[in-house]
Amino acid sequence: MTTISAPAASAGSLDMRAIQRALNAGGAHLAEDGETGPATCSAIYAAVQARVGGVAAPWSAERLRIAYEQIMLRDAGLYRGAIDGVAGPQTQAALAQWSAPVAASPAALPPWLVVARSYLGTHEAPGAKDNPKIVELYALSGHPEVQHDAVPWCAAFVGACLRKSGLPSTGTLRAIDYAGYGDRLASPVVGAIATKKRDGGGHVFFVVDFDETQIWGLGGNQSDSVNVARYSRSVIHSVTWPHGVPLPARPRDGAFRKCAVSAGSEA
Repeated sequence: MTTISAPAASAGSLDMRAIQRALNAGGAHLAEDGETGPATCSAIYAAVQARVGGVAAPWSAERLRIAYEQIMLRDAGLYRGAIDGVAGPQTQAALAQWSAPVAASPAALPPWLVVARSYLGTHEAPGAKDNPKIVELYALSGHPEVQHDAVPWCAAFVGACLRKSGLPSTGTLRAIDYAGYGDRLASPVVGAIATKKRDGGGHVFFVVDFDETQIWGLGGNQSDSVNVARYSRSVIHSVTWPHGVPLPARPRDGAFRKCAVSAGSEA
């Protein structure tokens, strides 16, 4: 049996509570207390070994922690380097991008977007397993009867984030229903809810940045995960804003844009 001692947090490391939350999303059962105890260390080791195999067996606790951070950063679309536990320039740049949106002005992000950002990196469980964090999204959005993460969940993600921030949702799991939610906008605003039509249905996500030709969307079920993806403005069906909530000044620092991936499957 491998014994792993607690690593010290290094400069630029992710918050241990965020690490524990991600481990729990993958099936661990940890107290999200920010403490790097034996159970957390063992869960980090198991998660890294599951991703890279036996090569991780001799790695130190600190290297394992960095490797798991790299996994989180890759799953969030921030990192494309190797999962090697080495905090090189690519890893440090990705860590800075992870923290960048929070470093914007205190009132820059609407509360539902703060909630949505906390789910970055959440991914469907492999095979027949179900990620409990995604199953929970269905319940939070008003559909506790759904117990499998293979059911399209972009609308559940948006609904859960809205409800957790004290706002109503559409109450449905149909993405395109958000075209009739709140107040219609003529142009995008950071935090707005955007829909697009696709073959067989639709997709819904939160706008986190935009320019003349593209919109960056933070959404669920984007290539089976929560990430930031780029969409052409030509495919956008609607942009809406929660009714009764004042429109904010537009944060245009591009922090979310840096972590975007190309749009993939939303089915």
